[in-house]
Amino acid sequence: MSSDTLIPSAFVGDPDLQRLHSFFLAHNQFDGDTRWTFGTSLKSAYVNCFDFMNHTPLVQLWTDTDGELQAVSRLGLGPGEWFYQLKPDWRSSDQAKVVVEQANAAFELLSDHESWITACYRSKTGEIDLLRGYGYAEDGESEVFMTRGLDGPIEPASRPPGIEVGLLDQTNTAQVAERGLAQVDAFSDGEPTTEAVAWICRSLPHQISYGRPDTFPHVIAVDPEGSILSFADVYLDRTNRIGEFEPVGSRKSARLRGLAKAVLLRGLHEMQSAGMRHATVRTGIDNAAAIASYESVGFNTVDHLIRFRKQRLTPKIATEQSVAEADGVIESG
Repeated sequence: MSSDTLIPSAFVGDPDLQRLHSFFLAHNQFDGDTRWTFGTSLKSAYVNCFDFMNHTPLVQLWTDTDGELQAVSRLGLGPGEWFYQLKPDWRSSDQAKVVVEQANAAFELLSDHESWITACYRSKTGEIDLLRGYGYAEDGESEVFMTRGLDGPIEPASRPPGIEVGLLDQTNTAQVAERGLAQVDAFSDGEPTTEAVAWICRSLPHQISYGRPDTFPHVIAVDPEGSILSFADVYLDRTNRIGEFEPVGSRKSARLRGLAKAVLLRGLHEMQSAGMRHATVRTGIDNAAAIASYESVGFNTVDHLIRFRKQRLTPKIATEQSVAEADGVIESG
């Protein structure tokens, strides 16, 4: 650690792309635990920076005095939520305080929310104590964190009648586009909107290229007409021998047919063949169907992600003046 000072600057897009990508690679964050502060997979944390960049977020980069990226925070002013991640050597309460204080100041100045939330795993008692010290209170569970070992035998991958379970051809633009449409269908409430389709067009290239220059298996279940019905993306942390699923989903019309289990089993075999020793996955606490699917292939819940909410100290509606004032907070800390 060249200094004990973190210096904030705004994420501006392409010029910061490579170092942001490198920051969110698992082998740069692993310290014996994969329960990241962001509360999501690192892949999702990386990809969501681009989703938020098309709305009204503050994606904050924190560097040391040598210009090395040591922390990232992402403030969603619209939904009223924020998350952060520090590299292992910088995970002290003093460094985290700087990030938490800036997030609170930004919400006070830039938003009209009466409260805002962040998240922390139940097992992270030190981080929970820090949040409580700043007035955050527990606001329910949001996700489960599940793991399973890969040293033993794995059930043979199934293939439902008429369905081909294989790997996405990442050079096939038509199949990649179909994979994107399957994800929109899987995660949309009702009919996918134009905005949701536009989002996947922006984010899918970042999903598929995550981990570059390495490539990773993207498992798909395809019907005879070429429609992708179910999918499970696999990330391989070869340094620490940990595999992770993110995302996993099935089209609404293809559920309850065993397709999710089929792509998960194929993904587990891909992980095991690549030398992974453990697998992880995360899903919503209320997603009983997904939890059951993961349990059916050997996953067990080992932790819960908890929402923490902070009430505004001084009621205030964001104005042009407050935005200008906050620029000083965001740029200079």
